[in-house]
Amino acid sequence: MIQRIQSIYLFIVCVMSIVGLFCNIGYYTIGGITVADFTNFTFNTYDSLKEFQSAGPWALGVLLIVVSFLSLISIMLYTKRMRQLRLTIISSILLVGYIITYAFFAYVYYEKLILFNMDAELSFRLSLMGCIPVISLILNILAIHGIRKDEALVRSLDRIR
Repeated sequence: MIQRIQSIYLFIVCVMSIVGLFCNIGYYTIGGITVADFTNFTFNTYDSLKEFQSAGPWALGVLLIVVSFLSLISIMLYTKRMRQLRLTIISSILLVGYIITYAFFAYVYYEKLILFNMDAELSFRLSLMGCIPVISLILNILAIHGIRKDEALVRSLDRIR
């Protein structure tokens, strides 16, 4: 099961999704000083911005949990390639949804902080862990390619017999 390259890709996606759950995915800074950070479950502000603390982006964490769960199930379905393919495609769609949701929450919180700090210039900086969904999406696409290749090989061998 793990000797197939797509199983390795799916395992890496599962591990990266679990690691990404517990890391900061973005920072808001004013003049090089971090004023807020953005995780998959919370939006935390520092010092004078206490009224903006929010647990709003919990949907990001839920999406990553579902993606890691689907990747793990997909690894176990190595004999049922078509189901494995469908689950990996669903996982890829959820990762695209994660990226869109992430951009939405980043924009919404950016606007809230801009309203509060009208005189300061605010910038959003993506952390390294914020790139995990993009890397996972690429690995999912590679896994889909490998699963399709295996299915084509099995069908061609059935045709020969």
